[in-house]
Amino acid sequence: MIESSYWRAELRNDLAWLRKKRKYQRWSEKQHVLFERKLMIAAFQVRSLLERPKVNDQARGTCLPVLRYKKIGDQPFTVTGAGWPEDRFDMEHPEPHTLSALEVCNQLIHYYWMQTITEGTAFISMLIFSDYQRHKWAYEMRIDDLLKLFSVFSEESSAITSASFEWNDKKQDYALVKTNGSA
Repeated sequence: MIESSYWRAELRNDLAWLRKKRKYQRWSEKQHVLFERKLMIAAFQVRSLLERPKVNDQARGTCLPVLRYKKIGDQPFTVTGAGWPEDRFDMEHPEPHTLSALEVCNQLIHYYWMQTITEGTAFISMLIFSDYQRHKWAYEMRIDDLLKLFSVFSEESSAITSASFEWNDKKQDYALVKTNGSA
C-alpha cells in the first residue's frame, strides 16, 4: 500500500453506500448480497490498513462491543449438516464481549455463516461466526456500531505521522512498536 489516503477515500465511499442501503424499501436477495459484499470489502480495507501498518495506535485500539453466544453440544455446525445457530449455540444466554478491529475484520472476511437481522425495513444487526470460531462462539454485531468502527479507519486522523520499530528475532523482521497520528 503506497499511499493510504486513497484507501481511506474509497472506504468512506463504501461506508456512505452501506449507510444508505442499510434501510431498504423492499428487501430482495440481491440487496442482501450486495450489502454483505460491501461489508466484506470494507473489512478487507480496514484489515489492510491495520496490517501494512497505516493506522495509528489510537485507531488500532478501537474495539467493537458485541454479544457472543457459546457453542453448545458436541454436534458441529456444518454447511450441509442439520441445524441452525439456535440448535448449536446458546442463544438464550448472550455474553457481552468486545472484539478488536482486526478480530471483527477476520470474522467478516473469513465468515463461515452470516445472518442479518432486520427490524422494520432496516438491517440492525448480524449473527456471524468465522471458520476459526464456529466450534466456539457466534457473534452478534450491531450494524450501526460496525459502521462507526469502520469510520474510524476512514478518517485521515487515523493515519500514522510517526512510528517506532524494533527488531524481532522470531520474525526476522522489524515489528511495529508504537505509532503516532494527528488526532
